[in-house]
Amino acid sequence: MFKEVADIKDILLGGMRSYSVDGKEIVLCNDGGKFYAFDRKCGHMGAALEMGTANGHIVTCPLHAVQFDVATGTALSGPLIRYVGEPEPPVDNTSRWIMKMVAAARTEDIRTYAVKIENGRISIDL
Repeated sequence: MFKEVADIKDILLGGMRSYSVDGKEIVLCNDGGKFYAFDRKCGHMGAALEMGTANGHIVTCPLHAVQFDVATGTALSGPLIRYVGEPEPPVDNTSRWIMKMVAAARTEDIRTYAVKIENGRISIDL
């Protein structure tokens, strides 16, 4: 069943915005006027995806840079633990343990929702 969520003017080109719809936390993404709807929580460690970046229909999580194709929900990459040029991490046991946990956490695909636009309003199929 389609539920009306937002006006198309609410989401800038290239932008994302989160909504709560019938108890589900979802994100709407505007890829050049084509809208995608998907679960708000990253399939890796649950970070808020709307706080990440969108490049077309590829969304990058703000926490560990996991990327998702929001057209399909497919996880395209695993987590980035360190960035190029970043100094070596501390070598204490706690830091090693945290980095191992992050690297070992499974990355699941995210759920996507069909989107319908009518009269400038965005609806999603829950």
